[in-house]
Amino acid sequence: MLTGGIIIGSLMAAMISGDFDIRRPRQKAVYIRVVIGGLLMGYGAGLASGCTIGGFFSAVPSLGLNGLVFGASIFAGALAGLQLLKKIA
Repeated sequence: MLTGGIIIGSLMAAMISGDFDIRRPRQKAVYIRVVIGGLLMGYGAGLASGCTIGGFFSAVPSLGLNGLVFGASIFAGALAGLQLLKKIA
């Protein structure tokens, strides 16, 4: 119910603000990058035995070093991915 409420609420908010639009990439290569990225994320979640919620938000409040290392790694990976996307686009 929570997930359904979030989807319906965000759809309603986007429609009310006039920001709702279905967009499709013009280049077929974008679909390939999205699939590869999703597979890598799934593989990484399997290696980590969980998701970012458990890996970061559960470990940091208990002062676990693994949570801090995980958070720093996610940040570094996001920055590297952003730089890569800038070069591709």
